[in-house]
Amino acid sequence: MKFQLNGVTRAVVHVAGMSLVIGLAACGGGGGDALPQVGAAAPAPLADTPSEPTMPTPTVPVTGSTTVPTPPAPPPLPPAAPVTLTGSVVIDQAIRNAVVCMDLNANNACDAGEPMSAVTGVDGAFSLTYDPSKVTTAQVAGASLISPMVPGTTTAANTTIDAADTSKGLTAKPYVLKQAPGKAGQINPLTTLAATGIAAGMTPAVARTNSALQLGIAEAKIDNYQDDPLSSDANAPSDTARIMAKVVAATLEDAGSVRVADPSIAVTAADGDLASLTFTSTADYFFRQVKNLATAAGTLLIPLLDVRDGKIAGTPNPNLYNIAYLTANGWLKCDPGATFTSAGGSPSRTQFCGAAESVGFTVPTDVSGQTMTAVITAMQADPASNTINNGTAINGLVTALGSATFPANSSLNVRRNVNLNGPVFINSINTDGISQATATTLEQLIAARPVSGVNLATAGGTLGLGTTSGPQKNLRVAFTGTTSTTAGTVQFYECDLNAAQTVASNCIATQTGAYAISTANGVRVMRYSGNAATASTNTRAHAEVKNVPTVIGGDWVFTVRENKPGLANNSSQSKRLNVTAWAAMKAKLGL
Repeated sequence: MKFQLNGVTRAVVHVAGMSLVIGLAACGGGGGDALPQVGAAAPAPLADTPSEPTMPTPTVPVTGSTTVPTPPAPPPLPPAAPVTLTGSVVIDQAIRNAVVCMDLNANNACDAGEPMSAVTGVDGAFSLTYDPSKVTTAQVAGASLISPMVPGTTTAANTTIDAADTSKGLTAKPYVLKQAPGKAGQINPLTTLAATGIAAGMTPAVARTNSALQLGIAEAKIDNYQDDPLSSDANAPSDTARIMAKVVAATLEDAGSVRVADPSIAVTAADGDLASLTFTSTADYFFRQVKNLATAAGTLLIPLLDVRDGKIAGTPNPNLYNIAYLTANGWLKCDPGATFTSAGGSPSRTQFCGAAESVGFTVPTDVSGQTMTAVITAMQADPASNTINNGTAINGLVTALGSATFPANSSLNVRRNVNLNGPVFINSINTDGISQATATTLEQLIAARPVSGVNLATAGGTLGLGTTSGPQKNLRVAFTGTTSTTAGTVQFYECDLNAAQTVASNCIATQTGAYAISTANGVRVMRYSGNAATASTNTRAHAEVKNVPTVIGGDWVFTVRENKPGLANNSSQSKRLNVTAWAAMKAKLGL
């Protein structure tokens, strides 16, 4: 520091606690070295003499001192702003009354203290806010946003409801939808499947790719499929991501979990479930079983073998494979040794005989220790799902099985399937052909079945079109006229069927309708319209098979089938014994 005192610069030096004051006289003029007297007049400044420059006062540390000045504390940082995550909850359409939370402890539940949204409205939108001072970046990156689906009545505030059907709650059992860890946006069944793959050890990218391959959808659809057509029972079967999302949701509800297939893992050959069995004795039986074939790592689709065996009157049945599909390349028969494919995982997508596409999942029920006859008897109560002696008396089967019980690890697997396309197919090449003496073309069939030739008592002169209002009622048709080369009019009848559904009688005329002939994949098909709704999930038509040696030789007209439109008509379930249960039963039957 610089001090001015009477024109004299005084330097104060502190040395070891002592203060020395040194007076410096200005250059020129008298006065010697004496310090000015107190009270004396200050000497006049020298003319034209510049003032001395200001010099910094040297700082001399005190010997032995270690004190360092403390810098001032920085001002406190402002608190981190809350972070808000947004998105929507959907299944078929938007989900109402859903809550979304950040599942920090990964227990698939919304716990107290975890960031949580308010309930969603009719648009399914959610907004979740968290405090970054309480939830770390690592926690956010590792946690999934989840949304529990809650069963209940439509009047309950927490019952989750799909906008696709607001007349009921969307689920009968609780389950949880989720997103991939660290991600917001839409939460739906497809994001749930991908998140399951991540939890199983797949990277997010691999889990998404495998999920899309498993369901046969575009990967981008995992994040949003709301631009797909709405599902409706008025629509034809549709192979869309929206339908796949509904199947995944059903898997979560009924099976309790989903699983992503991993094509990088090799598959070993193994026997599968019993698909169907008809047994009266060891001389008369038929069974069908599916087997997995071995596949190398990196194989996207698992080949399955449709294994069939049977005898008629003690002789091997030569007509075990008797289904044919109308494909883009014409008629295709499912031959012995033919394989079909599955994408694996749950739900799994399957292609049968190169034509019929479906997706489904399995719900097992343990039957270990139960008698075989008790399980089979219970299966008879539901013909829609029964696969053992369906429509055939079980007396011979029960006698052969006696009191045998199923071993440990036996289960009755309920397989639930959704058909994704509706190809025309011949259900039985052996029995569904019209006699060649009657007709080999559609025009000949029309001419051979005029309404004038109908016998109501015996159903003679009519063509069968499946069941009507129940299993013992038969829809039949005869022709009343032509309006063009490809169209005309018909008369419908309802007739009684015997218990075996093999003989029709006691017919009454019902509605009048029409027929129309069109070409599908190069094949002429005749369809009917105007009849009352039927109980069957498929409709009957007639189609030509023109000299297709791989199916049947010569020219024929066959009664063919098509699935009706709508998800309900294309959904089915079948009860199948697993490989352990079937192996035990097969050994007991001596097959």
